Amino acid sequence: MSTPLPDGLVDYLIARDAQRAEAVTQFLGRLTDREHALIRDAAVMGYVQGRLHLRDEDHPKDSAVLRLVIDAALAIPDLYPAVAAIEEQTTTTALEYCLQTQDFDGTWGESSSFETDPEWIVERLKRRRAQHPQREHRVAWRTTTVTSGPIPRVVPAT
Repeated sequence: MSTPLPDGLVDYLIARDAQRAEAVTQFLGRLTDREHALIRDAAVMGYVQGRLHLRDEDHPKDSAVLRLVIDAALAIPDLYPAVAAIEEQTTTTALEYCLQTQDFDGTWGESSSFETDPEWIVERLKRRRAQHPQREHRVAWRTTTVTSGPIPRVVPAT
């Protein structure tokens, strides 16, 4: 015969379950459609692979599990469209430059558009310094990476 849990502990466990469920909802709400689809595909296939794993065998290392999950998801692309969509993605990276000018309060602000030609931006910096010698100017840069491809339809949780 088992002893029932105290009411205070039961209330605490129920509240913690609700907090964890809300944390999951918040996390999923912050994901892009692509991220949500990828996590869903990987989680479902990971669960499937775990169910297929023989209990008397040692559990493989994380890297082996990753390869098993991706291999299985690629083998059935219609069931795991987010993983399959990776094959159709393209990624480009651009290094861009702009001018910044120091404001009188000491902060720096962009004072030109972003350009990909470093020689052009250096020439523009020389002209800006000649036009406004009382201000500080500098070249700033950013790297922009763009990944393009299909976003599979996200299946809502049931």
